[in-house]
Amino acid sequence: MNVFRLAKPMKNRVFTFFWGLALMGCQHQIDSQPVAVVPSASVAESSDESIQITVHARVDTSNSEIREIATLWINYLQSEPDKIANSDFWNSEEQALYVDYDLSRALLYQFPAEQLLRYYQPTILSIEKEGEAYGIRTMYAAEGLEAEYRSSNPWAIQKVYAVKENDTWKLKNGLPVYTAHWTKETIGKITFIYPPTHAFNRELAAQANQFCNELVRKFQFPDWEPFDFYITHSGDEMGKLLNFEFFFAGYTTGLGMHANRMLFSGLGSEYYPHEFVHLIVPAFDRHSLIEEGFATWQGGQGELSFEASAKRLAHELAANDTVTLADVVEKKWGWHCAAYYTTGAIFFNSAFSQGGVERVHELLNIPNNNDVLMANLCTVLKIDEAELDGFWRTEIMKFNKN
Repeated sequence: MNVFRLAKPMKNRVFTFFWGLALMGCQHQIDSQPVAVVPSASVAESSDESIQITVHARVDTSNSEIREIATLWINYLQSEPDKIANSDFWNSEEQALYVDYDLSRALLYQFPAEQLLRYYQPTILSIEKEGEAYGIRTMYAAEGLEAEYRSSNPWAIQKVYAVKENDTWKLKNGLPVYTAHWTKETIGKITFIYPPTHAFNRELAAQANQFCNELVRKFQFPDWEPFDFYITHSGDEMGKLLNFEFFFAGYTTGLGMHANRMLFSGLGSEYYPHEFVHLIVPAFDRHSLIEEGFATWQGGQGELSFEASAKRLAHELAANDTVTLADVVEKKWGWHCAAYYTTGAIFFNSAFSQGGVERVHELLNIPNNNDVLMANLCTVLKIDEAELDGFWRTEIMKFNKN
């Protein structure tokens, strides 16, 4: 009999590491709950080296079907769930349909699962029957947080499903459950999928297709593949489609999945140019400053155009002459004015002014490597590294106009 329990709290300095990288907001703390027992011969013995998983007392593990599903989910969580690989735990239909079949993976695992799940330890809150399926709710929360960090707990509350496949329980996304009765409408190459409460705007839908076509033409990209666009009216509504009942980890109102050809919006609109860019630009493991910078340059950031974002950043920089480019790249400053995204956009604006589409493509080919980012930027922009900080500030301050 294997007991899944919470491991000893990690030192608070570890949370400081997560905090510094994620630039996170605040939510209320949820108290820890009693621990239950899950008998299973198929799950590895719990130890200080393995990921500790709590099963809440509300979960009736005396029920053999629920116990089987709990074991399925525990095994999945202990199988490196942050990595995309064929899984014995997930249903075959979704594995065949999507490159990344676990739709919560990208947002939940902002850090490697082996690190994240040891700190934000999973608690299975409930396993409840829903028709022929079971809903599995799991909270990811840390213990022993210092006062200043307690409001940033939990990391997420996730909900996935278990369904029968060839008489064996397999995991399933919540997306087809929530959208079973939604409307689908294809305009051009985009299939818009929206709830009954949404008033579909065909004019904006046509504008969305036009934007994608124009982006391909302007930057000489290969023709773009069709994608599905799920429209909701808030970040939390969108989160449910991505298996979250609550998400603090990577909270957003827009997410494009290039490989899966899917776009999710919480803005309630058919037009989301920033996220369109992510689905149209050719896939490459480029640096996130470059990826987000190009999307911001061509598609804006939030409800702001590139020019408005650049003006906001210029205004902030004018009041702070000590901030460096490294501070922005390392996300030590500027979260309040989207400095990271806008800085990337500024470099694209400069590159296009210098060398047009060809120079833009050179920036888009900068790989996801922090160690060589600055050197690559200098190579593309034809400046010395010692000049980069001054160049960055000068290019931004061009937008500091009343």
